[in-house]
Amino acid sequence: MNKTKLAETILKNLNTAILVREAPGQYSVHGEVPPFYNHSFPPDADTGAPCAAPWRHSSMLEFFFQMAEEFFAGGEEGMISSGTWEEENICEIDQALVAEAMSFPGAQIIIVRLLTDAYVDRMTLLQAVRSELLQRRILHNDLEEYKLKSTIDGLTGVLNRTTFMEKLEERLQGADETEPPCTLIMIDIDHFKNINDTYGHQSGDLVLNDLGRILLENVRRGKDIVARYGGEEFIVMVQTRNRKAVLGIAEKLRVAVSGHSFGSLPRVTASLGCTVHVPGENLENAIRRADEALYAAKSSGRDTVRAQWPETAAEASAAVNELKTVGT
Repeated sequence: MNKTKLAETILKNLNTAILVREAPGQYSVHGEVPPFYNHSFPPDADTGAPCAAPWRHSSMLEFFFQMAEEFFAGGEEGMISSGTWEEENICEIDQALVAEAMSFPGAQIIIVRLLTDAYVDRMTLLQAVRSELLQRRILHNDLEEYKLKSTIDGLTGVLNRTTFMEKLEERLQGADETEPPCTLIMIDIDHFKNINDTYGHQSGDLVLNDLGRILLENVRRGKDIVARYGGEEFIVMVQTRNRKAVLGIAEKLRVAVSGHSFGSLPRVTASLGCTVHVPGENLENAIRRADEALYAAKSSGRDTVRAQWPETAAEASAAVNELKTVGT
């Protein structure tokens, strides 16, 4: 027995039929087909030759045939599978079919295999396991997406206030006297109420959205944190103790805002207030001081940067009281 005949005999005993694609939509049956194939797909009435278009007798196979033709038309090598299916008047009890389209140099083929008894049981079990794994993956992805949405401000794409405070607390843990853990920059859009009143809340939302993007584009990814603190007020945590660098970042943000085109709106500006958190200081106190520095910037004419740099927790508290008198 030559190797070709041997291969055909093996395939027959494995209940596998091979159809070779001669042209789009045209196939020929290769070699001797197994009994199930002639039983499931009647041979040609005139010639008695094996059925070269089994999809005409099977709705499931017809659907797969359309997929196979699209796959072959793409010209790529590889394989696609129909998965297993059972079909009335095609499969007997405890039987199922699977079809596979294969494309490789010199040939494009479709094979149809009969699956029986224990093999079907194993395939059913594997499909059930795969389905459960896919479901778990979907649930995991949904959970991750929910977690992401719960940390992000929906309008601006930056962190929300709650998440910002959590991350700030994390940064403060382990900080010591020699290295202040963070500097805060508070940003507020100048005359934002006038923008809403004059041009509508949709324009106001545009400004907020653009401001969030401007801040993200002008801070250091992975080091600095941007969040919407409330309303038109944003906050940036800069992980450095270099005050000159912080002022440089704040000025860069101010210029980026004032130079940005907010659609058809006239020039939009922002005021910024900077401070540093010192070891031992209450976190809310540092944020309140940054907000007071921001108020000082607005009282100085807006579109500017103001900063306050206390050295100790005691000076930090005193600085808040001092800043309350600025501009009054």
